Amino acid sequence: MVVGEHDDGCGNQLDARSRRQAIIQQEVRPGMNRQEVESALGKPDRISTSNSTTRYHYNPKKGRSSLVQFDEKGCVAKR
Repeated sequence: MVVGEHDDGCGNQLDARSRRQAIIQQEVRPGMNRQEVESALGKPDRISTSNSTTRYHYNPKKGRSSLVQFDEKGCVAKR
């Protein structure tokens, strides 16, 4: 870890620019947290939880639905 580097709690998989770009383009990328996903896609239509995994379910929009899975830290899991 570099001194002065911000730890986002998700392993710093995304830099600030990539994170902003994903939100603007309404994309979800591994390393985003729940708040960032909601900024990109809005509030989920349904939330489910099992064990230490949380899933955000989005009803079909533009012909396709979305499922976003978070790990135990609240970060988007790798797809």
